Amino acid sequence: MSDLTASERARSVSRRSVLTAATVAGLGTLAGCVTGTPEDGNGTDDAGGGSDVSERDRELAAEMVETIDTDLTVTGWELPGMFVPEYTDSIGLEADVVILGSAYADVADRGFDHKAMPTAQNADGAVEFMVFIEPEWADSFLEGDWSKAEYYTRIEESVH
Repeated sequence: MSDLTASERARSVSRRSVLTAATVAGLGTLAGCVTGTPEDGNGTDDAGGGSDVSERDRELAAEMVETIDTDLTVTGWELPGMFVPEYTDSIGLEADVVILGSAYADVADRGFDHKAMPTAQNADGAVEFMVFIEPEWADSFLEGDWSKAEYYTRIEESVH
């Protein structure tokens, strides 16, 4: 049995309840800040903490989403520093990489410099695979140091 008096136990429970409620509210707010969909144009930056994501970066990310969505169904995206578009209707890694790499190179050519992690999902939302696209890879391709094949191969090799 506790050495606390009844009033001390009541204050303790009250404080615990307040802390629990604050935690739940904070997590709910955070969850609402870091998700986005192409429909609402809310591919968002991190939850208010020191992000270097500019409005221009969000616009370029949205443009890439529109380009990808022409061939693959984009179900949502985030830009918390790393750009994470999620899509369904994968047509296979090799074909997806051509779509994703081309769309990324287009926005990288206009100044987008966030690492990307396009994520293929099945109809149930489970991850099938994801690849990385590094800004440096797009720069090497755009500057003529890498061929299209080398650029796409580098993206394919990043699959996990």
